[in-house]
Amino acid sequence: MTHQPDTYTPLIHLICDFRVESPDYTVAMAKMATEFPQSRTLITPQPFKKGHILGQSVFLKLVLNEFPEGTVHICRFGTMSRLPNRFVVAKHQGKFFMGPDSGLFPLYFDDDSIQYFNITPTENIHIFDPLKEVYIPALKQLMEAKMDLSTAGFAAKEMMIRSSPPQPTLSNGMMRLTVIYNDYYGNAYLNINKQTFDEVGQGRPFRLLLNSTMEINRLSRSYNDVPEGMELCMFGHGDIMQIAVNAGSAAQYLSLNEDKPVVLQFKE
Repeated sequence: MTHQPDTYTPLIHLICDFRVESPDYTVAMAKMATEFPQSRTLITPQPFKKGHILGQSVFLKLVLNEFPEGTVHICRFGTMSRLPNRFVVAKHQGKFFMGPDSGLFPLYFDDDSIQYFNITPTENIHIFDPLKEVYIPALKQLMEAKMDLSTAGFAAKEMMIRSSPPQPTLSNGMMRLTVIYNDYYGNAYLNINKQTFDEVGQGRPFRLLLNSTMEINRLSRSYNDVPEGMELCMFGHGDIMQIAVNAGSAAQYLSLNEDKPVVLQFKE
């Protein structure tokens, strides 16, 4: 007879807003290895600006579809709030999410039916180390409940901080878009996904106007579709449109920094 473990050991994915060079990164690795020696743990360092929930939500959309069901994603992100931080856990499409009540998760999920649970320690409203004081204890509690949020003992969270991303506007076949995220390489991600592009475009030729003198009029499959130093647009991870420069930075070479407007025009 096969022995069944007392607690479930999921894949744990810790996303943190500090760099590999930071001592915090090494300390986080050590804590996860010590507290969850039986679990596989991945740690993703991303130097997000504090409170930049739009960029954080785009990053999640770029990578999280590749993780299996049952994964626990711990979003160890700082916030801009001057009030004591609040922390939540939720389940979405078979995966678990822990993070601050900063507006990030409603922005990422875009699903009002999601049930959130409060994991903020009641005895300590001033959290110095969220990983040690909040996420590790909450994950242990959830694992002891065999990953069942309804029986883990967390209180339901009714009110969540919510935020809305900039929406593309459409007029006479012309869409006004916005750069909403620059990744480490300077690629510029726009607030349009492939589904919306296909629905609006209906297969028509298009012009992506980067400025008064530069445009892109075809989709690429990879960065190497164009010569080095040339610009391109493509739908990559997460099916979000990105503008890139082969072997270069769209943010640096094309001035496509966050909040920069871009025009997408479909031919009649």
